[in-house]
Amino acid sequence: MRVIVIALIGSLASLFASAQEYEIRSEFAYCKLNEGKTMADVIAQSEAYGQFSSSVGTQYQQAIMRPMHAGDASGYDYIIWGQWPTGEQMYKEWGSYVNDFPAWRESKGMEAEPAGTCNTFIAMFNTATAHSRIPAAERDEWQPFQFSWCRLREGKALADVIAAQAANEALMVESGFAGWGTHVFTPYLGFDADWGYDFVQMNHWYSFQTRGHMADNWLAFLSAHPEVSQANEANAQCEADRSFYVKSVFSNF
Repeated sequence: MRVIVIALIGSLASLFASAQEYEIRSEFAYCKLNEGKTMADVIAQSEAYGQFSSSVGTQYQQAIMRPMHAGDASGYDYIIWGQWPTGEQMYKEWGSYVNDFPAWRESKGMEAEPAGTCNTFIAMFNTATAHSRIPAAERDEWQPFQFSWCRLREGKALADVIAAQAANEALMVESGFAGWGTHVFTPYLGFDADWGYDFVQMNHWYSFQTRGHMADNWLAFLSAHPEVSQANEANAQCEADRSFYVKSVFSNF
């Protein structure tokens, strides 16, 4: 694993602190459906685990991701995306999962066989940089998400990426874009030494309608505000764009 360490000193440190919205922990497990199981089984088991998490007081939330335009997805059918507000909560939840969940599941008479088999697990730091949220009633059950793998430009730091994205928020809202958010992810656990990237860029939308609006109007926005793309390109080079549709199953934050 290549450890990404960004040293923030002086004014750069205060810039980072004021630009990011929040930072939490994320985990992604890549899974294949077991024979005879369906996505309905996956979601039902996730919901049951949400009940366990709530009963033991762990601060944890879980979503299910499915590939939309993700290239070769033959190695998995879905991704379980778990999140915690802090590292302490991450390991508290993991401890309850390995030590307490089997007995709780048995006491409820629940099936022990998982709906899927997961073979790849990674953990990352998830930093939210900008959002334009819409009311919950206007959000889709399954929402579009897009991820890109990125390398920092020479002389640039993650703080520059975060500050640029935060600076774009007001301009994008003024230009009529609503129902979206941006995040950057940096490696924590489970990455190969030759991964070769510094961070993952995530863009998400709360509905397919807001995604479609941005798709049809983004180039005109960049034409009117070239400084947005110039700043993004000056900070990082991103590639391997992949899109997914995502359903939040439970949240115990």
